[in-house]
Amino acid sequence: MKKIIIFIIALIFSTSLIYYIVNSNKSNEKINENETTVSTKNSSNKTNLKDELKKLEKNVEKNNEKKSDKNSNKDNKKKDITIVIDPGHSNKATTETEPISPNSKEKKLKDTLGSTGVNSKVPEYVITNGVALSLEKILKNDGYNVIMTKRDINTPMTNIERTEIGNKNKANLMIRIHCDGVDSQSAVGASMLVPEAKGNVTPKISKESKEYGEKIINKYTSYLGLKNRGIVYRDDLTGFNWSKVPIVLIELGFISNPKEDALLSNKENYNKIATGIANGINDCFK
Repeated sequence: MKKIIIFIIALIFSTSLIYYIVNSNKSNEKINENETTVSTKNSSNKTNLKDELKKLEKNVEKNNEKKSDKNSNKDNKKKDITIVIDPGHSNKATTETEPISPNSKEKKLKDTLGSTGVNSKVPEYVITNGVALSLEKILKNDGYNVIMTKRDINTPMTNIERTEIGNKNKANLMIRIHCDGVDSQSAVGASMLVPEAKGNVTPKISKESKEYGEKIINKYTSYLGLKNRGIVYRDDLTGFNWSKVPIVLIELGFISNPKEDALLSNKENYNKIATGIANGINDCFK
């Protein structure tokens, strides 16, 4: 009887053990399946992430290429834009005269010394030449085709000769650089002279000159913190009346005023002054 009982107990134990082992294997299989699924998902996520990163990199490259193309196009356009810079006056005044306009009997001096700084005693022609050379460098770096009427204070030139350089080179803009000077020390600010549509000056040239002049004087005075005296139409300037291209004359400020004399006569400020003008020119041809 005892043997039968022991046999039954052993049978029950064996059956329980087999059931446990079978269920344990099934559980492990599920775990392995889950792990495989998770691993597959992680691998898939990593692949997707790599694909997204590649797409992002390609988009960035495309955007950079577009920006580069735009900048290249701008530079190429500026190469086709000719700016003629004319520093006013020279250290060699003349008593000779020239016609104020084609077929005119009225005449004016070919060249003069210009004004002199009230305190600095620096001649206008020194300031205009220094600023012009700085402006040339800035505009060339910006990509423009830049032509100077002259490069030093010792070269005398008539107003007609200066203007013909702009005409000959079919300038998109000719800018004449000058300083104001009057008897009163209280006058301040910068102004922009443009040709009036009269005689040899066509309405088209006058209109374009005014549009360019406004942009330049606005940017210049804003950058330098000077009073903006605005646009002044002139029909009595030889340099204007002989011009066949858009032309402006900027009066940088009054060197008859102590404060503006100190600003304009200091050669350390030439680049800043030129930058203000260049900002305006860039606004004209953006």
